[in-house]
Amino acid sequence: MERTVALITGGTRGLGLGIARALAARGLAVGLVYRSDDAAAQAAVSGLRAEGHAAVAVRADIGQAEAVARALDEVRDTLGPPVVLVNNAFRGGRTPQKTHEVPPAEFAEDISTNLVSAFLVTRACLPDMVAAGFGRVIFIGSLAARGEAGRVAYATAKAALTGLSATVAQEYARAGVTSNVINPGFIAAGAFERLPEQIQSRALATVPMRRAGDAAEVAALVAFLASQEAGYLTGQVIGLDGGAR
Repeated sequence: MERTVALITGGTRGLGLGIARALAARGLAVGLVYRSDDAAAQAAVSGLRAEGHAAVAVRADIGQAEAVARALDEVRDTLGPPVVLVNNAFRGGRTPQKTHEVPPAEFAEDISTNLVSAFLVTRACLPDMVAAGFGRVIFIGSLAARGEAGRVAYATAKAALTGLSATVAQEYARAGVTSNVINPGFIAAGAFERLPEQIQSRALATVPMRRAGDAAEVAALVAFLASQEAGYLTGQVIGLDGGAR
């Protein structure tokens, strides 16, 4: 029986690595695409392989179509064609600015990182999914998709993922490919953990559960969406935010 291969962008640390571990634990081979931190990539792959999982990390600027194609070729050659795609890579750590203060070049760069890259990787992976008669495209969005003061480019890109995912869902449903968005709220991983405690407390006061989510909770939802059992669930936006509104 052929193994299922998953491709996770931004998969070598934080939430992306948590997702990779969850999928690997369910028997998937995982290809981790990253942009710059070679040490983190090596540690991630070494850890997964030590646990008996098939894994490879590929460095690529996924905002460039040629780089995406090369990365996908490397994953195919090492693990096989990926039929599960988790679009997790993002950039969101800029100093907050009001919309009229944002330089156009900065806006364009963030749209490229958070939206165009997801389109390019999805576009590159879809033919393998169609050929297999099975595919799972999962976009990691954000609560910011509802709008977030000071982060116009990030919020715009995350909101646009809804249209991208819904279009993929409609176009490829008959080929056995599903496409969904997860919009996490405040997750105790990565950027949220680096915020000052006072800011964390103010943010969590808006969450009815009064706690941050755990990366494992996001990973578990990704694993379900990637499964055979989720075959009738497509074109959806799922909020994983503790009830935040």
